[in-house]
Amino acid sequence: MSLRLNPQYEKLLPKMSEQEFAELKASIKAEGQHYPIIVNEDLEVLDGHHRFRACSELGIEPDFEVRRFEDKLLEKKFVIEANLRRRHLNNFQLVELAVPLLEIEKALAKKRQIEGGKCGRSLQLGLAPDDAEPAEPMLKAKATEIVAKKAGVSTRTFERGKKIIETASEDDKQKLREGKVSIAKVYQEIVSSQKPRPTEADETTMKQESARDKANRAELLTLLERLRNAEVFCPKCGNMMMECSKCHKTIVELLGEYRLENRK
Repeated sequence: MSLRLNPQYEKLLPKMSEQEFAELKASIKAEGQHYPIIVNEDLEVLDGHHRFRACSELGIEPDFEVRRFEDKLLEKKFVIEANLRRRHLNNFQLVELAVPLLEIEKALAKKRQIEGGKCGRSLQLGLAPDDAEPAEPMLKAKATEIVAKKAGVSTRTFERGKKIIETASEDDKQKLREGKVSIAKVYQEIVSSQKPRPTEADETTMKQESARDKANRAELLTLLERLRNAEVFCPKCGNMMMECSKCHKTIVELLGEYRLENRK
């Protein structure tokens, strides 16, 4: 019986440096294999890829343990979660490993809902059809929360990391893996770059509004000068009348402000 690697699962592995692999290999050679390699019924390696590679290069027959799963979704879930638990990874590396779990958790939740509907009281009462579809937004939100927790990051960090994986350059992603930049910084750069730039029409409108504002200030200044010169005052107390009903500034105060603005 010989073990073999599954390329699909190898892609999910966090990278191990040459130095780390050399240390693992030396440890197995000197002390033997401390933990068995986990394989499925087809003898495909699920957990312990680096140990398997080290044993192969050393010519050692590896110890292994067969693990059985109900379906491939649960098997793939096991592979990812095993990788998340084992290594010292930064937040972006954790998100990268955990993102494939998102679709798995959504598929499993959908499967549970459908199976629950088929076996539950709702179907017996004729309230749920056999092909009932679960609410997608609810599934997505719940799955994101579950996966973020398993990765050991906040839901917000997970969602930002996922956005980066989908849109950032490979150079930025490599910097994140190496801890040279933060998720928050790269995310903000992406958001800023995606904001629509003002069009020529927008700039023309802004210029027109600016010209209109200047004309309005000039008209107000003229009007306020006329009102002040008319010396309109309260017949009971003698105070000058006319003030803004919102900011309660008097004509004299407004005149002072508009004169200053017109000088600019």
